[in-house]
Amino acid sequence: MGRSNRGDDRGKRTLEPIHTRRYRHIPHLRDKLPWLFGLHPFIKRNYELARELHVSPGTLSTWLNGTKFSDARTIAPANPDSIPVEYFRSFVDLWGLPPEVLDLDDLNEFRRTIEHFETGRGTWDRLVRSVPDDPRIEILVEDTTRGLVDPDEEEELGVPRFPVGTRLMLRVPSGGLRHGALLEYDRSGWVSLRPNPRWTETELDGETMIFPRQRADGAPRFARLEGAGLHRVLAIFTDEPLPPGVLEILMARPIDSGRLNYTGTVLQSRLGAGPDKCQLLSRRFLAVSPAD
Repeated sequence: MGRSNRGDDRGKRTLEPIHTRRYRHIPHLRDKLPWLFGLHPFIKRNYELARELHVSPGTLSTWLNGTKFSDARTIAPANPDSIPVEYFRSFVDLWGLPPEVLDLDDLNEFRRTIEHFETGRGTWDRLVRSVPDDPRIEILVEDTTRGLVDPDEEEELGVPRFPVGTRLMLRVPSGGLRHGALLEYDRSGWVSLRPNPRWTETELDGETMIFPRQRADGAPRFARLEGAGLHRVLAIFTDEPLPPGVLEILMARPIDSGRLNYTGTVLQSRLGAGPDKCQLLSRRFLAVSPAD
């Protein structure tokens, strides 16, 4: 079967859609998107989804509608309602749903399921999901052979990808605010990179928050990336220190996810006071095994 070249397809028999291994088929994806948009705080249209995945609206349209393949007698849509496998994890993470929910074939069951998930979302979860990826969070790589990773290479896959074991440094501009915290999320849950039990200070000594803590002699330090899968870093900047109760929650190893709802309430209040009182920045990246 070959790709059609604008030939006359009249009289050809239309076959069922075909799906190839480089695409992840999601049943009724075009019908599910309006419901998924209802879950997200700022992705409400196809062009906004395309922008978040770092692709053009035309590329997203091709994923949703598929391409046309035909031979002399038959014609069939190829890979409609599908996402390329290298973008699938980024797509799933946007909605905060298990992949099994997206795979539901019954649309009524799908709607009931996502309504249940939305009802169960807490203050912290809704707050974090409202913060889009921000390239101002710099991810620097210690690599004697390549140096820094070219951002143009990363953007092709939606989110940056780094092999497990890569040594990274995070740099985040404070926006002029005096106090900072840096959290990370992976499959094990949330953990505070700064502050932590050995480094309890939140007051910044400059305009940039850096992790890991750097030495006074100026020799750069990097942290080793562990745990394959999707990671998210969340930077919190405030003009005044966070309350002792919030700091106690952040110091736990790992953080109690249920208690983070209190932290979310505190941050929402400070965000409501304006950007000179509180700012949040977030960025996702993938840790992949060397075989991926």
